[in-house]
Amino acid sequence: MARSRNFQLTTEEARADPDVVKESFVVNEISSMVLFDSGASLSFASLALSKRFSGTPGELDFPLDVEIADDRTVRVARFYRGCTLRMFDEQFSVDLVPIPLRGNKAIVGKDWLSSNGKVIDYELQLVRVRTPSGGEIVIPGERPQRGLILCSAARARHYFEQGCAR
Repeated sequence: MARSRNFQLTTEEARADPDVVKESFVVNEISSMVLFDSGASLSFASLALSKRFSGTPGELDFPLDVEIADDRTVRVARFYRGCTLRMFDEQFSVDLVPIPLRGNKAIVGKDWLSSNGKVIDYELQLVRVRTPSGGEIVIPGERPQRGLILCSAARARHYFEQGCAR
């Protein structure tokens, strides 16, 4: 029996957690909160999100025990292969295992991150990903608001060129 660990955070907890990089993207044409977590062995989707997927889930090679909130463990045996994760103008394929999470959420884990040349900078709340077309996108995660944030015109132009416009 394989084990995986996942933590269920509220939106407020995720915003305050320096080890969580999250951003809104589209999963299978559904607006979703996507959390990038290099500590998760697989990638997951909330039950609410996965219920909206078309198609039938496949079977995992073996059941997986996933630790979620309150030290509870759920056993999962199904997954959705080849879901579409759209970030900016790029589309990526990701396999998602449905688990109990609040809202329309996806957790992108090591399985996807390692195959897409990721670099996660938790301090700066950034994820760098190699695109299918050979380029790179920089995903700025949500950061806790700490008052007024100023940005120079040169830095703003750099962010726009990197595809980080909000």
